[in-house]
Order: sequence, then C-alpha cells, then structure tokens
Amino acid sequence: MNIKFIFYIFIFCANISVAQTTQPNTIKVKKESKLAKASFDNTVPALMVIDRYGNVVDNKIVSFKLYIKSKKETKEFSGFTKNLTGEMINYLNKTKSASKLFFSEIKVLDENEHLVDLPDLIEVWFPNCKNCKP
Repeated sequence: MNIKFIFYIFIFCANISVAQTTQPNTIKVKKESKLAKASFDNTVPALMVIDRYGNVVDNKIVSFKLYIKSKKETKEFSGFTKNLTGEMINYLNKTKSASKLFFSEIKVLDENEHLVDLPDLIEVWFPNCKNCKP
C-alpha cells in the first residue's frame, strides 16, 4: 500500500512537470500608439493630430478622405497634407447651409515613421453669413 501511494505521487508530479514544459515560450506585446485621434480646426481649415493625453502633436498627416454632405449632394475629396486644399475650401465657401464634414481613412506618421490609422472624424461646417439664405 505504501508503494502504491509513492507510485501515485510520482505519476502526479510527472504530469505537472510535463504540463509546464508544453506551454508556449512566446510573449505577445501589443504596442499602444501615442496618437489617439484627429481634430478639425475651422479657423485655419486644417486637421490636427491629438495624442492620448489630449495634447496637439506635430505628426505629419499623410492622407485623408473628406466627404462633404449638404442637402443636395455628397462630395468626396482627397487630401495629402494637414491643410484642406483650395478645392475643398472653395466648395465649403459656396455652401449656403450647414454641411457635415466626414474625415475618414486618416493616415499619420508616428514618431518611428510608421503609418498609423486614426479614427474617423465628423464635424459640422457653418457657412459664412453672406452666403446664407434669408
């Protein structure tokens, strides 16, 4: 009876050591980006990059798509810098009512020169009052 008990303890300890050696030896690390989102500055018509602490950072915006939705139509533009192009600004200046601006596919270079995708951004554009309908 004493030998059976020792035998069972030996089997139990062997199973524990085998279970410990079959686990993977890799560690997966998920890198968190310091860049959180983009914001639209309507005074300078440009996009700004915001880090996860809420600070404006000076990372380069590589590209974005802008959809301007008015009552009549939805117009699509592509941008390749942080500033809105002249075509975008001219279209916005000609609007006579408030329009929604949808910024999507915003790609930014991080501090290691890697492309980072930022979440989509929705803003409202209010026209200059001289274009408004009475």
